[in-house]
Formats: sequence, structure tokens, C-alpha cells
Amino acid sequence: MNFKNILNKAAILLLLASTTGVTSCNYLDVVPPEQVGVDDGMENINTARGFLYSCYSFMGSHEDSDLPYSWNLSDLTVTSDDIINPYGWSTDSGVNRYVGLILLNTLSASNNHNVWNYMYKGIGQCILFMNKMDETNLVGRGVISESTAIEWKAEANALIAYYHFILLRRYGPIVILENQQGLDTPTSGFNGRYHFDYCVDWICDKLDEAAKDLPAVRNDAEHGRMTSTICKAVKAQVLLLAASPLWNGKFPYANFKNTNFETPGYGLELVSRTYDAGKWQRAYDAADEAIKLAEGAGGRAIYTDDYYESAGISLDELYVPGNVDDEFKKAVLRMRYLIYACEGEGNREAIWDMIAQTDALRSTMYASWPAQFTMSGGSVRSGFCGYNPTLNAVTHFLTDNGLIPENDEKFVAESEWFRSAGLPDEGLHRDRIINLHVNREPRFYAWVGFDGGDYSLRLANGKPIHLNLLERYNPNNPTDVIGYHGYQQQKGNRDNCATGYFCQKFQYVTMMIPEGSWSYTGYSESSIKIIRLGEMYLNRAEAAAQLGKTEQAISDVNVIRNRAGAKSLTSEMIGKGGMSLLDWVLNERRIEFFGECHRYFDIRRYVEGEKYLGYGKRMGLNSLEKEFPAFEEFNKPISLPYPYTWGNKLYLYPLPEKEVYANPQCVQNPGY
Repeated sequence: MNFKNILNKAAILLLLASTTGVTSCNYLDVVPPEQVGVDDGMENINTARGFLYSCYSFMGSHEDSDLPYSWNLSDLTVTSDDIINPYGWSTDSGVNRYVGLILLNTLSASNNHNVWNYMYKGIGQCILFMNKMDETNLVGRGVISESTAIEWKAEANALIAYYHFILLRRYGPIVILENQQGLDTPTSGFNGRYHFDYCVDWICDKLDEAAKDLPAVRNDAEHGRMTSTICKAVKAQVLLLAASPLWNGKFPYANFKNTNFETPGYGLELVSRTYDAGKWQRAYDAADEAIKLAEGAGGRAIYTDDYYESAGISLDELYVPGNVDDEFKKAVLRMRYLIYACEGEGNREAIWDMIAQTDALRSTMYASWPAQFTMSGGSVRSGFCGYNPTLNAVTHFLTDNGLIPENDEKFVAESEWFRSAGLPDEGLHRDRIINLHVNREPRFYAWVGFDGGDYSLRLANGKPIHLNLLERYNPNNPTDVIGYHGYQQQKGNRDNCATGYFCQKFQYVTMMIPEGSWSYTGYSESSIKIIRLGEMYLNRAEAAAQLGKTEQAISDVNVIRNRAGAKSLTSEMIGKGGMSLLDWVLNERRIEFFGECHRYFDIRRYVEGEKYLGYGKRMGLNSLEKEFPAFEEFNKPISLPYPYTWGNKLYLYPLPEKEVYANPQCVQNPGY
């Protein structure tokens, strides 16, 4: 049973074991009054296993979960400086409203995305499950063996640790919850928020303990369930966060502390004020341990397969501007498959992933498509023109020399970036491809769509969409241009490409809309990568750079570059353009995890919000000025004309107002 089915079954069990409202903080409503159905969940091994699966349900596509991507790219993706939505989306209802609150700096304790309550519900479900295991005497009744009981409790405890980490990453210091809260507990008896470092140690200890009783890898029937490999990878994530400047000496608010609740050993303090190099060593050791376990007993490996061959894709279907060889094209296709390819498709890079529901990921795909595009037979289909890569992102993908464009002396001069590269038209507007879009690394062509280039391979009835952003669809003359993707006045500030670029990272490679149909073919079951092995390599590289382990950091970066078909990082590159080894590592994270929500946290943990997210920082091409711009008018770098701004309170997310009100021990985050 794969993880998708686990979550489907979990949703049913969750109804049986859901909590009910009591007169306390919602996040402390761990164990409800006795209710019909909960004990029934322990009647036999199948219902008990289903109860266990319900503990995973809080990782699903619910809007208050914290998945990196699923049916929508969340506030963790489109509020950074790499991908942006059309401005009109920021005032939408639904999950998009949380995006606008961050971008417009109107986030408050009363209007926020309630990940806090949702994750504590998940923790409560895990506690309830373990309590019911004991109360209903599963082992004594012979429902399960002692060894199975140990493993199941380890799973639940690993999930408890993981849900605490999700809270820690978004909110900072948190309330640690590991036992049931009695219904008669007075508010004065509630725990407050614990010191950040105490939370880190508690989570890591819980992960280490759970790992002892979990297998390193699961078979296909148990895919997505907790393993010791997952535990060690989450621990590496926790310790990288803890070592980062935000929590290692540079927290911007000096007076952030509890008023009366004390953390053992820390008093009222919530954040340490001094730098500790030992935190980077812990992060290094944890990533190292995770890599060795993953590549050993965990059976994980960096994805290097050429699955396109068995999928029946010809290299001739892929257009890349300039002179590139077949190995380069193979790398482009490999990186397109990286996100969606499952283990059965040769991809063992996922340390933890979930098989996604088809409709969920498909909505992310069509939300990225141009607002209008023409099929090979002449009919017109449409998308929402969302998830537009910024010029900031485009200029940080590597050149074919392994450098970023501004630091590559062999790349075209910056004054020539936005001029035509002089490629032949071919009847597809290839002559409009600019210099900035030629001689780049494979990941750029795998994940970014640009004027004159191709979008997808087969989406338009077996053919790619030939992007044309200088002209819009003309219903009175539908054959006058190849493609119709430019600005449309009637659509105003929504469903128009905000930056001049389209995101291809979340497009299934062979997905196709047949002529005359709105159905989809060429699409198979896909997975959401929660933790990739590649992340562990870049975590270790970052810690190595911080510790002065230059050779190790370079080696780890090159594991990622080599698989992507990019030129290796060398010691001679260090210092070019003022880029330190750490700068190179962080830039590699920016490229490799483009669109996967890491950038949101990377900017925050390095306390660089104003530098990257301040007013006017997000850049694009001039794609929204007029409906039929001249080539020179369109290919002009501009600051996006949106009132997006930054406030230091955004380093942390606000606790929901009603939760703070209900628990006098729980202080609010600074600025809210």
C-alpha cells in the first residue's frame, strides 16, 4: 500500500478519532472526551493499522499542512524571490490569501495560516494512537506482536518529532507536547514556549530514539511510512536550521523571552544570543550520518538515470538554443524527471516522498501554463499563467562554464544580456531568444520557459508550446502567429505572465492534451519529494563551508552539479565576483531546490529578508506594459510593479491570536 492509499485510509480513521472542542487551547486538545469509534479503531490489526495511518494524514494536501508542493505552490514557494504569482492572486480567497498576507506585509495574529493548530492536531492524533494501543491491550489480546507494537510506537514518535520540527521551522520556539493534557488542567498549568535550543535537542533525541526501532527502508507496500533513514534526515534538517545565523547569534529581536514560563536550564530566555560554532559541527555530523545511512541500508542514491529512453522520448523532441550535444539534452530531461519520477522509474533519491493524487499535482501543472495556447490542430486551450520565475532566479542559474552570468568573463557582457542572440527564426520566433538565455546549464532549460523557447514536450496534442510573449491571442485571426501568450489587457493583473518567464519544474514530461479534448494523457502516478538525498549533500556542504572544510564542501556541491550536467565547482572559482565558498553552496541550493520551498527558509535563517525581499527587489522582464510590445520594450529588466515589502516580523510566523489568548504562558512572536 503506497502513501497515497495510506492517506486515503487515514482520512476515514481520522473521522473516528478526531478531537472535539473543549475549553482550552485548540492545540492542547490532544485527547478528547471518550467517544464512540475511537476504541473501535483498535478492534483488529487492520483497523489498528488504519488508526496508525491516520497519524500521517496531517501531511496531506490540506491547506494548513506544510508540504513543499502539492495541489498548489504554497506561501513557502511564491513569497520568496524566485517564483511569483500574478498580482491579482495575492488578494484571492482560499490558500492564495496566505501568500498575499506575507507579500504585502499584512500578516497578523488574527489572519494567519493556521499551521500551528493543524500540526498540534497531528501530534495529538499520534499521542491518542499510542495511548489507545496500551488501553486496548493490543499485544495482550494477540492483535499484534510485541515487535510490531514497538515499531508502531516508534513511527508515531517519529511523526511527533517531525510535526514539532515543522512548527519550529515556521514559528521558532514552540510548546513541546508529548503527553495528554488533562481536561481539567487549569490554564495556569499549560506549558509555555520552550527555548529554541531545548526544542532542537528534544526533537533530535526523539528522532534518534525512534530510529532505533524502525527499518532503514520499506517495501513497496509500506512506501512513505517512517524509517530510520527518514529520522536521520529530519534530524539533519533540524540541526542545519539550529546552526543558521537566525538561531545562532543574529536573532533580530533582543527582548524576545517568556514572561513566566521557564525552560529547564534556560530560564525565561527563548533564543540564545551568542554564536556557537559547535552547532555547525553538529549539523555536519548529522548530514554525514544521514547520507551514509541513506546510501547504505536505506538504499537511496542520487538520481542519475535516463528514464526518458524507456518513456519513449526522443532527444529530437527537446529544443535547447545554441549548440548542445546529446549528453546535455539528456541532462535536461533527467532534471525534468527528477521531481516526478518514482522509485519504479529509477529514482531512488527520495528519502521521504508521498505518491500524490493525480488531480492534486495536475492543478499545479495547469496553473503554470500560459493563459492561452494553441494546439497543433488549431484549437485553443488555457492555463492560469501563474508561478512565474523571476529574473532574480534566472540570473542565478549557472552558465555553461559553471559560474553565474555576472561573474563569467567568457559569458556575454551584461550590457548584451537582453539583446537577440541572433538565432535563426525557424518560423517559431527563435530569433527573439536573448543572449541571457543561451549557453546556460541544463537545469535552466529543464525548469524555465522563455520567449522564443519551448514549453513542455507534448502538451499541445503531442507538440511543445512555442512561447510567444510579444503577441496575444487574436480570436478573429487565430492563425496569424505561432502561439499567443502575451499580455492581455482584459485579464488585468491576473492570469498574465508577471515576469516574462514560465515555470516548467512541475510539468510532467509526457503529459498531453489531445486535440478537441480537455482530458489529459501521458500522465502517470507521481510523487512529492519531502526530503531528497540531494538536500543532505547540500546540507553537509553548507556546514562544511562554515567549518572551513573546503574540499568536502566542493565535493558535495559537485555531486549535485555533476548529476545535473553542470560544470564542476573548482577552488579557482572561489572568490570570483566576490563569491565565497559559502555563497557558492547557497547558490547551489537556490538552483537545485528552485520552487521547492527551501528558498523561503534559506533567506530567513540567514537573516537576509530586507536584502532579497524588500520593496522593489523582485525583478522581471517588462511583460505587463502593453499588449503588443516591441522586442526592446519587452526585454527590459524592471522591478515588479507590486507593493510587496518586508518587515522583520516576517522572520517568524505569528501564533494564532486565539491560541495565545487561551494560554497565558504562551507569548506571541515579535512584531505581532
